[in-house]
Amino acid sequence: MVKTATAMAMAALVWWACLAAQAAPLRLPAAKEPVAQGGSVTASAHGALIRYRGWLLAVDGAISEERPDVLLTSAQADQAPRLQAGATRRSLPLWSAFELVKAGTRLRITALPGPDALPALLLDFGEADYRIVIPAASIARPTYALLAQRFPGADLALLLQDGRRVMLPLGSGRAHVFGEEEEVPYRFTKVKRQAKKSHSRRSGSG
Repeated sequence: MVKTATAMAMAALVWWACLAAQAAPLRLPAAKEPVAQGGSVTASAHGALIRYRGWLLAVDGAISEERPDVLLTSAQADQAPRLQAGATRRSLPLWSAFELVKAGTRLRITALPGPDALPALLLDFGEADYRIVIPAASIARPTYALLAQRFPGADLALLLQDGRRVMLPLGSGRAHVFGEEEEVPYRFTKVKRQAKKSHSRRSGSG
């Protein structure tokens, strides 16, 4: 009886350890070079290169002289979004997320419902430092102004427009895109977000 209980306890411990290992973020080795404080997005044909605090992400086949930390592939009609970080490969079905850490900076990648039938990817750097949403397919220009409502909290949309990626800041209230004419990096810094105010009820005595 005691042996059975011990075996069950060990099995439960192993099961919880496996769950914890799956839930733990993937940790990548830090680079030896100093970490830049800001970030940038450089469009490249259908893809883009995204840099932030030591991170380098290559989206949809964008080519970099440096080795990217993460390769991202947008969703297709018969395939969910995918990521690769070193030997780790993951498919990201709708509402799934994958978290990584490099040099103390977290990166959370989430598959969300996109403007069309395909999932979009949301990149969340740091502690909500900066958020980039990447729809898989092109969308109509008149709907650009609605993206901030569809993805509340996102700071930049990386859109497909006329066969190439362009950048649309979502916090300005204007649908002005960058990168339409030339591949110039769009630079950004950590966003200072307002803390949510807590409302407390005070009951008076009478």
